[in-house]
Amino acid sequence: MRIAAISVAPIFPNYVIGGSQKILTDVTAGLKNLNHDVQIWCTGTSSHDGDFEVGGVPIHPDLQLRGSFPATHQVSPVALARSAETLRNAAEWADRVYLHADAVYLRHALEGAEIVRSIHDYVYEEALLSTLSLGASATIVPSDYMKLVVETTVAMTGRKSIEPVIVVPNGIEIPASIPEPRLPSDIAPRQSNDLVLLFPHRPEPTKGVKQAVLTAVEVQHKLPDRNVRLLMPAYPVGSGLDDAAGTTDEISDLVNDLDASDIVELHGWLNPSDMSKYYASGDVTLCIGSFVESFGLVPIESVVNGTPAICAKVGALRQFDGIDGILMVGYGDISAAAEAVLIASQDSVEIIESGRQQVALKYSYSAMIDSYEKLIIGSLNDGRLISNPSTNELTLAPWCDIQDGRIYDDYTAKYSQFDELVNELVRGSNQIMVSKSETNEKLLEEIKSAKNLGILAPKFTFVSPVDHGLSTNDRGLYDIR
Repeated sequence: MRIAAISVAPIFPNYVIGGSQKILTDVTAGLKNLNHDVQIWCTGTSSHDGDFEVGGVPIHPDLQLRGSFPATHQVSPVALARSAETLRNAAEWADRVYLHADAVYLRHALEGAEIVRSIHDYVYEEALLSTLSLGASATIVPSDYMKLVVETTVAMTGRKSIEPVIVVPNGIEIPASIPEPRLPSDIAPRQSNDLVLLFPHRPEPTKGVKQAVLTAVEVQHKLPDRNVRLLMPAYPVGSGLDDAAGTTDEISDLVNDLDASDIVELHGWLNPSDMSKYYASGDVTLCIGSFVESFGLVPIESVVNGTPAICAKVGALRQFDGIDGILMVGYGDISAAAEAVLIASQDSVEIIESGRQQVALKYSYSAMIDSYEKLIIGSLNDGRLISNPSTNELTLAPWCDIQDGRIYDDYTAKYSQFDELVNELVRGSNQIMVSKSETNEKLLEEIKSAKNLGILAPKFTFVSPVDHGLSTNDRGLYDIR
């Protein structure tokens, strides 16, 4: 089958900017290995110069769908017209169109095409607009968390139906053994007294740059006899990412303000083939930002390569609670994060190996590829009807989580203290019935306030589940309901 994979985010030949792009190149390479004719069309940047290949898959950086940060939609009419032509040609060539991390708003250019899309973030404006306003025959999401968030928000907009939203967890290759550690060549080699903390994320505020620096400083105070090193990538020079401009200077200013110049070390962007040895070179990996991850590859990639991870209980990162080698802390709790670093740095070989096995069972690369293939090339069917919610039945919004008696909101990165409401939600499995005869005035006031804040959401019902042409045995791969 000819499959046109389309991405608004740019793809580069020698490095990967984020987890979503990594999944795209992994999935397309896997489909190619299954004998499908796969090509990628993506947004070009000033650093792109013609077509290239990644994993044997042709890449065409011909789209102009993305402007410069913060005006990501500031694209000229001529650029949009040319992008529409590119999309039209890709759709005419393909048997099936796959919109990766869908932010493709020129849907008329794909008229008549059978579209399967995935949603890999629910933060940026383009992705939100596509998900809530533009349809597809099926939507793939990487976590139960993202499925609930997408379905709830679509229902809250007043839509009467929704396409199948199917969970296919991101998968990673599990090395047979922990690789030999290797630090980037542009920083000093590791010394015996070093405690190396890794920050293998895009260096932007919501990923937890400040929290990571503060944690490293706190760890250094707790371990004055150790040389704490926080390793952090700088955006690759010449990437053409306008929204990355000035990031390195901002980090340097932050480091100076926090008196952490002896702790933080910036290094160049790494090739994906170098990441396993990079992970293996650390003592602990930090994932303690507020960014609402739809999945979050970093913690499990770190564990399978021998290094424990500290995660903030934010978004889909909460799904990793219980995996050996991954410790969870509340967002913004620097003291807890520092204490977790001390604990994790002492993790035994047995704990790490147990975590590796747990990840291998839950997040298999081969299972991901098989699932994507079945969904992209399979028969496409109608979606489900969304029933009107009961006016007195509410549920804790899927982007919220009860932590230590408070409610954390992923999208505001804030905690709310609703004592009565929390007690009722805990007793009701995160659901609550609101009665007009309720005499608890404090509870009623908290419910009203929580509804206004988006902490409580109506409970919707999705009816008429759809068979995707999969056998009964296949259904175990998906969350079809």
